[in-house]
Parts: sequence; C-alpha cells; structure tokens
Amino acid sequence: MIHVLIVENQRLLRDGIEAIIERTDDIKVIGAVDNGETAIKQMEHLKADIVIMDIQLPQMDGIRTTKLIKEKYPEVSVILLTSKVNDLVISGINAGADGFLVKALYAERLLEAIRIAYRGETVLSGEVARMLAGRIRELTMNNKQIFTLRLERLGYSFTKREIDIAFLLKENHTNQQIANKLFLGEGTVKNYISEIYNKLNIRNRAKVIDFFVNIMR
Repeated sequence: MIHVLIVENQRLLRDGIEAIIERTDDIKVIGAVDNGETAIKQMEHLKADIVIMDIQLPQMDGIRTTKLIKEKYPEVSVILLTSKVNDLVISGINAGADGFLVKALYAERLLEAIRIAYRGETVLSGEVARMLAGRIRELTMNNKQIFTLRLERLGYSFTKREIDIAFLLKENHTNQQIANKLFLGEGTVKNYISEIYNKLNIRNRAKVIDFFVNIMR
C-alpha cells in the first residue's frame, strides 16, 4: 500500500485529489492538510511514502516545505503541483522535489505519477519536461542567444537588428551608446526602439528595460 499525504490550501483541489485516490486499491490517503507547517508536524507521526503538495502555499511555501521534508525524510517522494510552468520548478528541483504535475492536468496523471514516484523515478508532466529541456538547451548558448530564444517563446518576432538593440537596451545603454556600438545613426536607433515599443505594446523605456531584464531571470 502506498501512503500519501496531501498538502493543498485549496479545499476543492484537496478533496478532488483525495476522491481520485480513494478509487484505488493500492494507494491510501493518510493525511490532508492545508499548509506546510502542519505538513511538517504530520510527518513526525505519519509514515507517508508520497507527499503531494502545492508549490505555492501560504506562509511556508511548497519549495521550503519540500526542502525540510527531504532533509529529514529523504526516502519520502515529493510531487509538487503547479499552475504555471516557470522558474519555481527549478527552485523545486533544487529543494529536492521528485516530480511535478500541472494542476490543469493532474486528474489524468495523478495515480500514474504516484506509482512512478513510489518506484523512485522522477515524475514530469509534458509541459514541465519541455521547459527543462529548453533550459538544458540554454546551457550551450550565450546570453544574447538565450535572450532571443526567450523572446520567441513569448511569441515576439524581432528582426536581428531589433534583437541587437533590445539586448543593449536591457543593459541600460543610452541611444547614443547603442548607435556607437552598432555603427548606426542615433535617429535610426530611435526608429528601431519605437518599433520595439510597438511590438511589446509598451511605451515607457523603463518598463521595456524591466521587461527585458525579467525574461532573463
């Protein structure tokens, strides 16, 4: 029998997970709590094999809770539920998580994920696997190539020259500095920047720079 502890602050989702598990003969819910602190306390007397936990919890989040659980109970597998595939997944991996499920698809993959994690294998939904593959691909790229790829992933289509200028904008260069680096006239640079603003639908230079900085985080 696989023993599962659920850590989810949304009652509807918590009950949904429990209902799916109750239909099986080989998996049993031995606890269901709504926060990380209670989960840590429950782990002291519950013999859980698997912890299914929301990556975003009030007070102590799922990443911090995962780290504490794995430090004290390394044999326990932790599967994190996430609504968005973003850098929190990387943080979860660093904390020791054994798998990730996207909330929108959890009902289809939940039981399979529990059984896979119980065997000591890593659980990744397709979307998470694609994101991680992209990050691995980025390890072979320079910063400008990564910058270009991330803009493309967000659906932006920039010309090579616009990428050149956007990358220098991200570094907080002035129009004159950009012109000097790219051997362009300052007026030409201004025209390119206007086109970049149009494509991003942002009119404020500081906000554009913030946007470019954030996509590299």
